[in-house]
Amino acid sequence: MKIAVICPEFKESNINKQPWKYIYEISRYLKERGHDTFIITNSDEISNGIRIITVKKLFTPFKGETEEVLNILSQEKPDKCVMLLGLTSFLRKEFKIEQPVYGVFTSPLYSFGELLRNIGVKDSFKYRKYTTIHYINALIPKMFVKKWTKKFENIIFLSDYTRKKLVEKGLNSEKAVLIPSGIDKDFLNLPKAETVEKIRKQIDPENVPVIMYFTSPLTLRGTDTLVKAFGKVRKEMPCKLIFLSRVDYKELKDEEKVLRKIAKKCGVSDSIGIISKYLSREEIKEYLSAADIICLPFKIVISDVPVSILEAMALGKPVVSTNVACIPELLNGNGMVVKPNNHQELAGTILKLINNNFNKMHVTPKCYLKTYNDNFNTLIEFFGDL
Repeated sequence: MKIAVICPEFKESNINKQPWKYIYEISRYLKERGHDTFIITNSDEISNGIRIITVKKLFTPFKGETEEVLNILSQEKPDKCVMLLGLTSFLRKEFKIEQPVYGVFTSPLYSFGELLRNIGVKDSFKYRKYTTIHYINALIPKMFVKKWTKKFENIIFLSDYTRKKLVEKGLNSEKAVLIPSGIDKDFLNLPKAETVEKIRKQIDPENVPVIMYFTSPLTLRGTDTLVKAFGKVRKEMPCKLIFLSRVDYKELKDEEKVLRKIAKKCGVSDSIGIISKYLSREEIKEYLSAADIICLPFKIVISDVPVSILEAMALGKPVVSTNVACIPELLNGNGMVVKPNNHQELAGTILKLINNNFNKMHVTPKCYLKTYNDNFNTLIEFFGDL
């Protein structure tokens, strides 16, 4: 079977981030099972052995797929299409794809009030590059969702939270299919104990409790809240906070400056370390394994199912996050959640964990986590097993 995958900005540098990680894993899964799978994208960066066809533009808002995309589909003649969707995908006046189309919906849905509570007016404007789309989504009428979702054979969701939200928006529940995101198989294998011990001595020569955060230093991910919370924790007991900072573009260096400024104001600069360099996935796993608590206090989830939550869980560490979008569903009682943008509650939860000696009740059992392939077996119903 020949399958076209339509996905914006699909490129090597995005493969380990959502939603591209999920799309990559679906494409790889289908290809490994003998399907002729190719990706139509607006990026010219070649990616990991999957055939790429590049176009200038995939979609025109309020209209639909571009003629360039439709021409490729006409030439390639795929049997089925997989399309990455957000709520703005339903702001269209036409749908001309002739093949059966399966949507993959990866955009968390928030109310206007929820966005303002979690982010605030000032940061909503400051980070409008990320927040504008979510405010637009909050305003899209149900009639658009109800009308255009009828064109899809099924719409696949990574979380039940988002599935239910789109059904409330007008999607026929019979078309809504939950196929959860998975964890990379190699993340289920713990690193060598001696390597972890070496890292622990480097980052924590004082041998005090270590709280760790990883991925982007963007404050929309709650990094500023974490520093403020740590300031309160540090006043109660000796401990360290380590950021594994992934600086994907130069502006994120300014975010690190914000964190250092908050740390200085809280009087804890000497207890915070920011490791701002490229780390391989294996190195990230080694550093995380050296932590006592992994803290990921999102204000909003920008794309459904943060990979970082799953990776933290896979290492068997106590995970502290927030009651935002699909995060409680992901943790499923195997971590602790607090209100977003609430440094006092976050500090209290961290102190509770430390005082209880990192209570093992909050550690994820390995049997709970599934790999992508485990979860994607459901795709056989749609595409067959060649």
